Amino acid sequence: DGQWHHIVVTYDGGTTGVSSGSLSAYYGRFAIWIDGALQSTSNSHKNNGTTAEVKDEYFRIGEMTTNGDHLRGAYVNEVALWHGDESSNVADVYNGGSPHDLTLLAPPPDHWWRMGDGDTFPIISDAVGSRDFTMFNMSAATIATDAP
Repeated sequence: DGQWHHIVVTYDGGTTGVSSGSLSAYYGRFAIWIDGALQSTSNSHKNNGTTAEVKDEYFRIGEMTTNGDHLRGAYVNEVALWHGDESSNVADVYNGGSPHDLTLLAPPPDHWWRMGDGDTFPIISDAVGSRDFTMFNMSAATIATDAP
């Protein structure tokens, strides 16, 4: 819609499941907020999950590595990961839609990628931890400078 949106996805850390029949019991472990509002979700999926570790080369933002599907027509800014379930802190993270220093939150994120603020192509630096991203199929011009 041409506007920036804040999206939070939380997972409570419980068991998920890997068989076709088991996933419906675990949807409640995930919640999605958009612009600070909890969303109603439909319980559907494209696969049966996994019990395997997510390998570094598969952890990408905006692309599925298995079939080349891309997030189209959208920009991504300010990606952060916490080790715990931050459901009770969504309002603090959202901050009324105004960007702020996430390291001042209690608890701060374990990883925070500013997605271009002070980065040097092709590396997107982890501002908190030590897990930098490498840009794929992009150029230095891909970094948006008009993010909030």
